[in-house]
Amino acid sequence: MHFHFEKLGLLDRVDLKLSDLTLICGENNTGKTYATYAVYGFIRDWRDILRSLIEPEIDQLLKDASEYRIDLMQMFEDKVNDYLKRMGKHYVKRLPRAFATDSSVFEHTVCVPSSDLHLDLLSKTYQHSVQSGPSGKVLATLNKSAGSAMLEVLVADPEVLKLPFGGLTEFIAEAIADIVFADHLPSVHIASAERTGVAIFRKELDMARTRMIKALHQVDPKEFKSNPFKTVIKAAMDADYAWPVEDNVEFIRQLEDIDKRTGKLAEDNPELLQSFDAIIGGSYKVVKNQLFFQAKGAAKQRFTMNEASSSIRALLDVGFYLRCKAEPGDLFILDEPELNLHPKNQRAFARLVAKMVNAGIKVFITTHSDYLVKEINTLIMLNQQTAHTRAVQNQHGYADNELINPNRVRLYITALESVKLSGAARSSKIRTLRLANIHADRGIEVETFDDTIETMNTIQSEILYGGEL
Repeated sequence: MHFHFEKLGLLDRVDLKLSDLTLICGENNTGKTYATYAVYGFIRDWRDILRSLIEPEIDQLLKDASEYRIDLMQMFEDKVNDYLKRMGKHYVKRLPRAFATDSSVFEHTVCVPSSDLHLDLLSKTYQHSVQSGPSGKVLATLNKSAGSAMLEVLVADPEVLKLPFGGLTEFIAEAIADIVFADHLPSVHIASAERTGVAIFRKELDMARTRMIKALHQVDPKEFKSNPFKTVIKAAMDADYAWPVEDNVEFIRQLEDIDKRTGKLAEDNPELLQSFDAIIGGSYKVVKNQLFFQAKGAAKQRFTMNEASSSIRALLDVGFYLRCKAEPGDLFILDEPELNLHPKNQRAFARLVAKMVNAGIKVFITTHSDYLVKEINTLIMLNQQTAHTRAVQNQHGYADNELINPNRVRLYITALESVKLSGAARSSKIRTLRLANIHADRGIEVETFDDTIETMNTIQSEILYGGEL
């Protein structure tokens, strides 16, 4: 997926293409969070946006047709990016809610998503039954066969046409989302930078309930009495926190409930969990519906999240996501994974990220960690697989599934760049994301780290060897 943004908070213009491993680096308050949250919000909400766009089209097609058959090739061939562009325009209206901020912040924002994946409609198969509540009676069946571009809807009971809310049209829209767009837009999970505090207060943080109580306290009693449904809906829509924070809180609040699940990624790649447990020095356990961290070793001590170290809390949702939820093809967004980690564990986490990527997860990271980026550089350089790099790999104990091809990595740096705008006499400085150079033999060029380290080295050299100034 590629995203083009204009006037996105602190960023004037952004062209961001997601890779198997995408990183954003830069100084504080330069726009990293704006780019990350905006990408997350679109991928989180694309199904709902698409449904709102195509349901009128589906209704018209069904109205005009003598039978319930939709030609997906006619509707979408060479038009996926047109629909994505329309979805981007619609998404801009949701940005204030996504960021929990005033609508004026994104008044002039432009969002243009696009994909360069080929749409292979004919190879796809799809089947879904629409059933009534407890009885399980089949009301309709949606079917698409391999080799056909037709989505066929067999209505078994006319009651399906009277279903509330979107009715049959909503099920058709969902089928189209799965068949046409799902390959372009992965499932997404985010570990926000606020996760360390959430781990302590997770039981108290019921944001939906808090919003509801707040709204009910503030509402005019006459308004509530005349239209209670509208009041409740308004309360659900109002927000004090950005989507990434709210979604992260909701996931962490449910950890005891998902503890017994094992995701497809962990099932196929148990070494990921072993690597993760090595980083935290133990494992998370749910005992009698209580969450603990159990340290590794002879003592095997158990600690509540209040008692555990900040690093254990910071990686809580990462561990549960990897074990219980992650699926190949997912996009996993990690906001500052280095939080509370010793440099040794920042390096180990970089190796874990490479294992995730090689196991089929797409990873998107924002970071201030030179240790993490330099370790990824090491994994890129070792991937050359020369006799020399093989010897270094074996000497330092790097596994083959920790090495990463530089063609699978994109790193962006927040930067000020001079551009000449249309009709302008002079160039102007704009805040943007600049794509860093990546070399197979020496890794990624990250000036924001290199300049700072060089300055520190210069100062220390002057202290040690400079004499009088």
